[in-house]
Amino acid sequence: MEFGKCLVDALKREMREEYGVEIAVGELLDVVDHILPAEGQHWVSPTFICRITSGAPTIREPGKCTEIGWFAPDALPEAELTLISRENLRHYRQWLADD
Repeated sequence: MEFGKCLVDALKREMREEYGVEIAVGELLDVVDHILPAEGQHWVSPTFICRITSGAPTIREPGKCTEIGWFAPDALPEAELTLISRENLRHYRQWLADD
């Protein structure tokens, strides 16, 4: 985040810069603590429900991401997901069940 910038605007910018897509940002799914004791870091990770409005995702920063894949929520390779992604997935499944 850049000082004084809106979180949603930063998300849109990052998706454009890192993956070459424009997105519409929907509702906030969750906010999860991402604590990395070995690195002495504590991140706060907000996750939004978004949709791509234009462009096709491509990896523009290979040092940050090595592969993109599309999966149905019930067919994700959970063993390969980060702790935060697994927590987001749990919340997403609950969000779907509540609808």
